[in-house]
Amino acid sequence: MSAETESKSTSTKKNKEPFFKRFIKNPLVISIFACIIVVLIGLAWTSSWLDSYTNHGVEIETPNLNGMTEKEGGEILALRGLTYEVIDSMYVNGMKPGAIVDQVPKAGAKVKEGRKIYVKIQAYSAKKVSLPEVREGSARQAENLLASVGLKVNNLEYVPSEQSGNVIEVKYHDQIILPNTKLTEGSAVTLVIGRGLSNEEVQVSSFRGLTLDRARNEAHERDLNIGSINYDKGITDQDKDKAIVYKQTPITGKTVPAGTRVDLYLTIDKSKMEEPEEVFKDETVQDSVPDSEDGLWN
Repeated sequence: MSAETESKSTSTKKNKEPFFKRFIKNPLVISIFACIIVVLIGLAWTSSWLDSYTNHGVEIETPNLNGMTEKEGGEILALRGLTYEVIDSMYVNGMKPGAIVDQVPKAGAKVKEGRKIYVKIQAYSAKKVSLPEVREGSARQAENLLASVGLKVNNLEYVPSEQSGNVIEVKYHDQIILPNTKLTEGSAVTLVIGRGLSNEEVQVSSFRGLTLDRARNEAHERDLNIGSINYDKGITDQDKDKAIVYKQTPITGKTVPAGTRVDLYLTIDKSKMEEPEEVFKDETVQDSVPDSEDGLWN
């Protein structure tokens, strides 16, 4: 057999081999498969290394930081592989300035290592809020409005009033306070609630010469309430604290049901105080007063 015939015979045999066998014997294919295997082994090793390095699957219980200083809390978190960030300050009664008062996630939560804990700390100075206008509304409405600005209600005080069931005044430390008064956030106030007019009658006392605050306190001591407040024209907000009562309705000495509202007129004009005060005169008593110099009764 000639060499040419033998070569053709060998070539014919190779061509008769299945395509798959010829494909996997190809050096280029073998090289590609080898690279893929090396890459897969590398990925598996990297994943295993990352799991061990990052404690994959290991959960850490968040400690309770409440009451700790920022430094103390940070040290506790660092020991557990956690970090923190202060996101806000707030005021909580009884807590020391700078102490941690809230945290997210909460104490006891399961987190991964490296998790950031967000904390709020006690303000170094108490936050002040303005007392909203709650008079004339119900006690429930007043409580909701006060709560919305961070104030609480610790007591309800009932007094005779034409406005049954409505808030008449607000007290703080037994003193009547007005809307926009600045109070520490979290403070508790007393709501003075009207319980309707009673059958009891009281005599209207004189509020002449009193400031508005003193007149309010005097009215409550007499089972009366303050009605409309009328300042002279031209009185500024700065002058209102100095203004005093020069006229009132009902007038001094009149007998009225307990809880009646007294309208006040205030001024800073001293000349108005020189005018005589209008005082109620009981005609039945006056008829019994002698009108002659000899003191004889009519």
